[in-house]
Amino acid sequence: MPRTKQQFEEIREKTRKTILDAGLKLFARKGFHGTSIAEIAKEAKVSKGLAYNYFKSKDELAETILFMVIDFLAGFDALLDSEEDPYKILELLIKETFNHLRENEEFWRLYISFSFQKEITPKMKKVFEDVDKKYAAKMEKIFKKIGLRNAKAEAYYFGALFDGISVDYLLNKEKYPLKSVEKLMLKKYSREVLGKLTG
Repeated sequence: MPRTKQQFEEIREKTRKTILDAGLKLFARKGFHGTSIAEIAKEAKVSKGLAYNYFKSKDELAETILFMVIDFLAGFDALLDSEEDPYKILELLIKETFNHLRENEEFWRLYISFSFQKEITPKMKKVFEDVDKKYAAKMEKIFKKIGLRNAKAEAYYFGALFDGISVDYLLNKEKYPLKSVEKLMLKKYSREVLGKLTG
């Protein structure tokens, strides 16, 4: 019995996702420049020609994955906008980020890898700059609401802490005291500690 149009679409979408997943995995492990379309096709168990049928170039595949990352980060917008209490926002943000780091290592490897290689394409460079600017501004607003004097510097420091923690954890996962570091951050950014800086 011939396949329906819907069945063909489902197969096409499944193949596209398989190629994207393979690209995410290899870009995260080997970097953009260290990965070829042929390797991605092999990982996805499809022909190189079929991979090119879905993505015209490695750049296009990388940019598609990048926008998947950006879609995920949009979830943090909902988190940041879900609470009025800035201390509660910080608590939720810290807990959610640490949980995500534990459960989605490939995502974080890719994000870090792309962060250090954002010059790969002009589009990626622009996207990363926009994301950095957007979240720094949001965090600055939170720290201003708390009453910290140098809210802008605190926002960048907060982001740098997460960058460093994620890199160190992924490099030495077996020995890294992630739970203790999370508790330390929750204490450092608690009402009890930050309140003393604004009182």
